Amino acid sequence: MSKRGRNWAKFAADVRNHVDNYTVPQFGDAPHDNIEKWTAADCVRQIGKYVARFGTNQRGKEDQLLDMLKIAHYASVAHEKMKAELQAEVQA
Repeated sequence: MSKRGRNWAKFAADVRNHVDNYTVPQFGDAPHDNIEKWTAADCVRQIGKYVARFGTNQRGKEDQLLDMLKIAHYASVAHEKMKAELQAEVQA
């Protein structure tokens, strides 16, 4: 595995931990969470919210790290929704 691959694997484990131990307990799990109703564009808008506050003095470094996990989670959901839309278009 490449160094970048190992770095990604460690980050992915952090994202999974965030989802399993923070997001799901707080908001529920698919298909019964609010994000289930969102579009890929909704997820990207949410990512934009976290990107916009990056580097501001309002957020400490720990909160900024947490925001990176949230961005990755929303990106994965957007990717999943986009793939499903593409598959539906291909099958139509």
